[in-house]
Amino acid sequence: METPSTRPRRSLGRAVLTVVFALFALSAWWQVVNDVMDRSNEPAILTWWQVLICAVAAVAAWWSWKGVRWAPAFALLYGVITGAMVASLAPILALPAESRQGLWIGGALVLGFGLWSAWWLQRSIRRDRARETSHIVGFD
Repeated sequence: METPSTRPRRSLGRAVLTVVFALFALSAWWQVVNDVMDRSNEPAILTWWQVLICAVAAVAAWWSWKGVRWAPAFALLYGVITGAMVASLAPILALPAESRQGLWIGGALVLGFGLWSAWWLQRSIRRDRARETSHIVGFD
């Protein structure tokens, strides 16, 4: 008979996604700090977008690391919010037409990353939970 492990085993993919989301959160936080310290000359709405992105990415990173079942939802939410921010940059910054072309593609790519990472996390967390329950004492 085996006893359950006290330390959850994380997959390499989940660890990589944790680091990626942590870096996204750090990047958004850096932007917020620069905006608040008047180092950049951006509209206030972009600062609030970055605060929201920072919070969602930080939760996605932490919950990915811990294997919380809501981690995929926050990964998807990161993609939706960040993609929406990228797509809305044209009217916020009053960009000329030639500068707007790549924003929709960029927003779609970020949304695609959110979808893919949510799928990967869901798969990884389910696999880890199945592995944990199969090692319960008396069921081997």
